[in-house]
Amino acid sequence: MRKVYIMDDQIWKTSKEAAEILGVSTARIRQLVAEKNLEAKKLGGKYRGQWLINSNSIESRLQKKGRDSNMRVKNRMTRAPITASPKTTFNEALKLMDNNSINHLPIVNKKSELVGLVTHSDMLGAEPSRVSTLSIYEIAALLDKVTMNQLMSSPVLAINEDCSISEAAHFMVESDIGCLPVTNDNKLIGIITDNDIFKTFIEVTGGGESGTRIEARLPNIKGQLADFTRVVADAGSWIVSLTLAYEESGEFFYIDMKERGGDENKIRSGLEKMGGVENIQFNPFNSNQLLKIG
Repeated sequence: MRKVYIMDDQIWKTSKEAAEILGVSTARIRQLVAEKNLEAKKLGGKYRGQWLINSNSIESRLQKKGRDSNMRVKNRMTRAPITASPKTTFNEALKLMDNNSINHLPIVNKKSELVGLVTHSDMLGAEPSRVSTLSIYEIAALLDKVTMNQLMSSPVLAINEDCSISEAAHFMVESDIGCLPVTNDNKLIGIITDNDIFKTFIEVTGGGESGTRIEARLPNIKGQLADFTRVVADAGSWIVSLTLAYEESGEFFYIDMKERGGDENKIRSGLEKMGGVENIQFNPFNSNQLLKIG
C-alpha cells in the first residue's frame, strides 16, 4: 500500500512518486528541487533521508508542461493515485479516503497490479445501521475486522492512458460507474473520475469564461459550420468555445458557441444573410446566475 504523508494540511509525495507523475527520473526531481521549481521537505536524516514533494507543486509543474493541452485520459487523470491492499481494513481505508478527499480507492496487490476497486458507497454499505444496538466501540472493533477483499468490486473495468476523454465518459455512463482506473500491463498508473470529466466539459464549453454564448439551429449540409464561424469572426469576435449536437433525424444540428468582443448586430446581420439559420439566441456571460433557495 502506498504510504501517504500529510503535513501542514498538505499532501506530500515521495521523490519516486513525483518522478512517476511527471514522467521524469528521480535525479531530475532532485534537480528541480535544487532549482526551487518544486516545493520539497526532507524527511529523516540530512544525508540518508528522502525528499517529500508537495502535491500542489507537482500539479503546477504538470500544468506548465501543458498537461491540459489535449483530450486524452493520460492528460486529465490523477497519476499515482492513493491505493490500498486487499488486506487493508475498513477503518484504515476510510481514513485514507477521508484524509485525501477521495471517493474511489483502487485495490492493488504486492506487484502493483489492479485487483479491485472500493467506492465510498461500498464503505457506507458495510457500516452497521444507525439504529443498531451496538456501541460505537463495538462498531469500530467490528469494522476493523472487515478488509477490502470483502468489499471490493472485482473484476474492475479499466482503460489505457491513450483512451479519449469522450470515450471514457461514454464507458462510465454506459456502465453506470463514477471512475475508471487507468492501467498499463495490468499495473495501475492513474485514475479518472466523473469529476475530471465534468472539469473537462466545463473547459471545452467555455464555462466560467467571459463572453456571449450564441445558440442556433442549422441545416446539416456542407459548409454551414464554416460559414457560421466566418460570420462570427468577421464581426471581430474571439471564439472561446464551440460545441455541436445533432438532431436524431440528422437533418439539422445545433451550435453552441461562446465568443468574446464581437459586434452582435454584425453577427445577427451576417447570420440572416446565410439563410437557414434558426432559433438564434445571444446569452451574455452574466445572464446565468447561481441561485440560493431557502
